[in-house]
Amino acid sequence: MNFAEVIAQIDVKMRQLGWTREQEREHLKRNYGKRSRTLLAYKELLDFLQYLYLLSQPTPTLHEILIAKINVEIQRLDWTTDQEQEHLKKNYEKRSLTLLTEVELFDFLQYVISQPTPPLEILIAKINVEMQRLRWTREQEREHLRKYGERSLTLLTELELLDFLQYLAPQSASPTLYEILIAKINVETERLRWTREQEREHLRKNYEKRSLTLLTEVELLDFFQYLVSLLQ
Repeated sequence: MNFAEVIAQIDVKMRQLGWTREQEREHLKRNYGKRSRTLLAYKELLDFLQYLYLLSQPTPTLHEILIAKINVEIQRLDWTTDQEQEHLKKNYEKRSLTLLTEVELFDFLQYVISQPTPPLEILIAKINVEMQRLRWTREQEREHLRKYGERSLTLLTELELLDFLQYLAPQSASPTLYEILIAKINVETERLRWTREQEREHLRKNYEKRSLTLLTEVELLDFFQYLVSLLQ
């Protein structure tokens, strides 16, 4: 896809969202330090297009968010379908997550979050499977590992391995809950006219992190709900 095609798709998405040129300029200035898309690099244009695409997706319901979060934890625990169904049958007399009430989903989520992560070797094996699926080269792997300041998977902590796995798993799929939450948070911070400094200060104070991309899905959901409450 060349520059002209990306710009054309941006125009389409902006019309669908009802964005004005002023909204566009504000977003570009806030996120890229530029006032016109003609000043963006190709990667920045693609990033802007992806952001608009995510905004056009319907906001997930609480029920959907809870199920997505549970599925992330079940993947972390490497549960089989039989294990999941056995737990649901024993504790809720139901065989599917979609049949649970929001209260039951909250209860189940708290349970799976409390369970210890399997040995690091399992996480490393799953990461290797995902990298093979995505046809990653060793150079791509090393480049991504620099994000953690390491050169080998075996040197990563449990949290870093989980972060790496969550990064790899959704790449060939449609926007994930993680991506949707980040997009929605960006919308809310723009509505509140928060500066990057305000956002970083809030993240540092409440999560001891300096970037949205370092937050877990639980933390992203918490931050999103906080921002929404400020607008009510």
